[in-house]
Amino acid sequence: MSRFVFGSEELAPLLRQQGQRFTTGYLHLHLRGLDPAEGTEPWVLTYYYGRLLFSADQPLNTQILLKRLSRFIARLNLEWSQRAISVVQERLLKNHSLPELLEAITQLGLLKPEELEDALWLNLLTDFDRYLFERSGACYFEVQERVAQEAPIGGFELEPLLQEAARRHDRWADLKVAIPTMLAVPVVNWERVNRYRITDEQRQKLHALTKDGQSLEVIAKKLCRDRLEVANLFAAWVKKGLVSLQTPQELLQAKRHSPITILAVDDSVVMQEILRQYLSNYQVITTGNPAEVLPLLFQHRPHLLLMDIAMPGIDGLELCRIVRSLEEFKSLPILMVTSRDGLLARIRGKWSGATAYLTKPFNESQLNAEVRRLLAHQPPLQAHRQESSQGDRTGRPALFQGSPSPLEDLSLIHISEPTRLLSISYAVFC
Repeated sequence: MSRFVFGSEELAPLLRQQGQRFTTGYLHLHLRGLDPAEGTEPWVLTYYYGRLLFSADQPLNTQILLKRLSRFIARLNLEWSQRAISVVQERLLKNHSLPELLEAITQLGLLKPEELEDALWLNLLTDFDRYLFERSGACYFEVQERVAQEAPIGGFELEPLLQEAARRHDRWADLKVAIPTMLAVPVVNWERVNRYRITDEQRQKLHALTKDGQSLEVIAKKLCRDRLEVANLFAAWVKKGLVSLQTPQELLQAKRHSPITILAVDDSVVMQEILRQYLSNYQVITTGNPAEVLPLLFQHRPHLLLMDIAMPGIDGLELCRIVRSLEEFKSLPILMVTSRDGLLARIRGKWSGATAYLTKPFNESQLNAEVRRLLAHQPPLQAHRQESSQGDRTGRPALFQGSPSPLEDLSLIHISEPTRLLSISYAVFC
């Protein structure tokens, strides 16, 4: 059994040179970590008559194949699909072959033949992205004729795979400035997003992608999409300033030292600018669209909500009642700002759940005095943040409890310049 040693960038040439030796079986690779203290990492490439078939950290078997397929085929992650697959496995004999299992799953409509091939192709390329060009190590080939009975497809020629892997490697290098790591967490700049003409549906999809504070790596897995495809999408958003990327450590640091945040809701762009100027000592997030209020509340967890009563679509008082009905925001100070004056208007505001009422016109000192008063009577910051961040045990806010995950049927959007109408190219991800 021959053993081969390779340095970084030497593995692809080795696969080409020794291709005739790698027939049917497993190429066991032991990759050195980028940090010498990390030790080695196992990687196994499954060959079928000289063609590459599968990639994982272990030889091809039923469980690892289904796990890797579910990474790219969203249907296989559904609870009913997993139950059906378990039933199929129980009914088949213990010594069943992989092709028999896959045929049964296909007959149930859980898997399509073209999906199987696409998923295995992407599985190989995903591991090539990680290991092929930057890792060193050693490898040996184990002949295993059993693979011939277990092969779910005929496999892929090596050269087209290596060419596609090289193209992807170049693309990852181009993305390095915008996407330094897939472990980064995207954070939406909603103030800048508001300058773009995008629909409510697009805002909801952008919110759905980013609201849980998860890394790009996790987002790609949730969408069951190619990591490179997701990186391309977010790179475009980063370049437009719609999204910034932070490491988990940076997010934690930002939360510990975050300034007082105020969400200001007013359909007048002029008034939004006045509020930002008057409240320059605070981080002010503005919107003129009532439909954005709930997503922004859950995204930013503001310390105070400042809202106009007269707005298009939904009355500010009704929106105030909706916000106040959510457990996360029962103690959130809400300052209603309006040109309406009089006892009846104040009573209606109080009934809706408003904490205070400020009548236009007002000056900078009057507004700041009212804001300081409300913040002074707010519950302690830590308690408020803990209370407002509680949803169900999965970390989803109460607003989304009982509803299907917005990632189950999600299209990602590409956003044009703010002065133009939106041109959207849809990539249906699930």
